[in-house]
Amino acid sequence: MLTSVSNADLHLLRVFLSVVESGGFSKAQIALNVSQSTISTQMIDLETRLGMRLCRRGRSGFALTEEGHEVFKYAKDLVLDCDEFVRKVNGIRGDLSGELRIAIADSLLGNKVFPFEVILAELRETMPAVVLHLSVMDPLEIERLVLEQKLHMGLHTFPNHVPGLRYMKMFDEVQTLYCGQGHPLFDADLTRKGGELSEYDYAARSYYGGALKTGNFKPKKSFIYAGSMEGIAAAILSGCFLGHLPVQSAQTWVEQGKMKPLFTEVHSYKVPFECVFPIGTRMANTERMLEEVMLKYSA
Repeated sequence: MLTSVSNADLHLLRVFLSVVESGGFSKAQIALNVSQSTISTQMIDLETRLGMRLCRRGRSGFALTEEGHEVFKYAKDLVLDCDEFVRKVNGIRGDLSGELRIAIADSLLGNKVFPFEVILAELRETMPAVVLHLSVMDPLEIERLVLEQKLHMGLHTFPNHVPGLRYMKMFDEVQTLYCGQGHPLFDADLTRKGGELSEYDYAARSYYGGALKTGNFKPKKSFIYAGSMEGIAAAILSGCFLGHLPVQSAQTWVEQGKMKPLFTEVHSYKVPFECVFPIGTRMANTERMLEEVMLKYSA
């Protein structure tokens, strides 16, 4: 019978939450940065401590028991309450400590209108005792995790605003159409308007089902989808696909003569980037300071 919850119990419950959210022991290794055998031992310790079986694992895969589903729900509430308690106590003292979890789009570095490295330096100077957790994610995952209060802020392009989230416009990023060395257009005489470019295979973004708007360019054939600028760049460099990239992502390849921009005045387009924050939660001092810093660099 469980009569109290110790620090060791809280640690085991956090391991359990990571296992469930990752979808099993093997996938949780990355999130927890420990071996699968260590996770298995910790789960056995937790089941022994609680006196019940929480999950089934074997050839059929990972699955929670009925008791496991209940414990998962209660453990999630308990961990959130503990984190909220720490934030509130630090807020009473006025301390800027704890952690901030931020997710961003990839390939932001080098963007001349948005110096993200300068922003990180300012956050560090303003909140020297705060630990920053920085991740690269696609926009749909960012919105989901901000809604679940697992991220304090996200930065990406969000064409469809989600209820329960607050968006702050930051900057517009220009996306330029490129082809790679070996593509039929790379050495062609590009004196035409470029309307027939839509006939060539195109490398599209995988998020939002590849349905993101591409300005005046209307590709007819997308046989490759990528969730990162590096993936799009690789497709372009293959010489088989056209694709849009921000200038900073393509610059090195253009300088090396391996990429070529196409009809920049016709087929370039702008993408609005925004910060997203949760609505309806009491902001800790660290979260409030984070928003104040981002506001300085907003459009």
